[in-house]
Amino acid sequence: MPTNNLSSTDSIILTELNGNGDLPSLATSYPYHEIDLNRELIPHPLSTFIIESSGYSMINAFIPPKARLLVDRSLAPKNGDIVLAVINGAFTVKFLKKNNYKCWLVPANSKFKEIEITRETDMQIWGVVTNIITNTNDVKFGMR
Repeated sequence: MPTNNLSSTDSIILTELNGNGDLPSLATSYPYHEIDLNRELIPHPLSTFIIESSGYSMINAFIPPKARLLVDRSLAPKNGDIVLAVINGAFTVKFLKKNNYKCWLVPANSKFKEIEITRETDMQIWGVVTNIITNTNDVKFGMR
């Protein structure tokens, strides 16, 4: 029986929900297979790291405070990617928006402003966010 302490070689059972969003009955046989989260979530382990988010600028991209973001430095950032960037010495996570003439870092919350990247802006993209891991206890809005 698996424990809560998974090692890098442990796998987790993956099964499909039925049409109602429920798990199949344990009394019946159901299709499943094991998955290795390292293999599924981290295709480039030597260039991937995890950061913890803070703030609310990306809340509408399902990135609440305390979410853990998997960032892959080996990927070339593309228009529309969520990226980890350093602007004038400060880290930020935003959508990358670019065209042939300009580049912006765009929040996923209308209470925050887009950041236009100009020639004067000291900006470097550290990597592309590939996965978001969120503890559901951190996103229980109005459920008390």
